[in-house]
Amino acid sequence: MAEYPENPRRQFAAAWRSATDAVDQWRKQVTAATSEALDKLDPAVRSALEAARAAVAGHWGACQCPCATAHPQDQGVCDGRAVMTRRLDGTSRPTCAPCAVAQGVAEMRR
Repeated sequence: MAEYPENPRRQFAAAWRSATDAVDQWRKQVTAATSEALDKLDPAVRSALEAARAAVAGHWGACQCPCATAHPQDQGVCDGRAVMTRRLDGTSRPTCAPCAVAQGVAEMRR
């Protein structure tokens, strides 16, 4: 603006260009940050929604119990319908009720 000391129209035009450049740069940064945040949030939100849907509907998916090692004396009790999550070997796994009971009994024997 110092280059146009006598012309208010040119001062305004220069100021307007400077402001639009700043807003454009800000828009690009906000768009990039929002896109990055959504990319990170999308899997977490989907997982949370799926967990909520499963909890409300009572559908937990298939049992993922390692029956042969978790309750070797009670083979064949698995009904395949997970109703809870149980931590086994440092991993949370969907587990059916018969496997959860068999695992609890197997742990009590120790």
